[in-house]
Amino acid sequence: MVHPPFFDDDAQLADRARQGDREAFGALVEKFQRAIYSYALHFFRNPTRAEDLTQETFLRAFRFLHTYDPSRRFSTWLYAVARNLCIDGHREGVRENHADLDTLHPRHLVASPGAPNPLQQLEDREDRERLLRAVHQLPEKYRTPVILCYMQGLPYQEISDILGISLNNTKIRIFRAKKVIVKLLGVEEGGE
Repeated sequence: MVHPPFFDDDAQLADRARQGDREAFGALVEKFQRAIYSYALHFFRNPTRAEDLTQETFLRAFRFLHTYDPSRRFSTWLYAVARNLCIDGHREGVRENHADLDTLHPRHLVASPGAPNPLQQLEDREDRERLLRAVHQLPEKYRTPVILCYMQGLPYQEISDILGISLNNTKIRIFRAKKVIVKLLGVEEGGE
């Protein structure tokens, strides 16, 4: 089977890993570990839980690597594994209900570069925290696509593939999620 060029590296690494090449799997872990951790952190808002989920994602991926279809993006398959684990963790009540600012990793609290002054940085940080709390309050069916789109930077089509829903349904979920976030933040639509 011929694969599009962007599939080749990851698909080849996955194939080698499937044949027992641990270094190939290690390369996949290294490439995707930060993204999966970030996704889990945004989902649970708990660094320890995110680390555990990231590790579990890669353990499960290694165990079920034989189910990966090399004609599709490896990242899509891996995000689906992580998403399923997040949902399972959510259902089991393992997640915390709100963020503990003392345990968030400092890199997630750093203000954007070029912020005018420390007061502006603090305000920006508080705005980001309010937004993250609002995202965390979303039902999972809305939270996941928002995290994948706005916090992971994935395109709608890849989100659709991860969620196993149509492209149109993905767009609708993200649109509805934004409406709920606006309501949660008490911001008037069309204004700031």
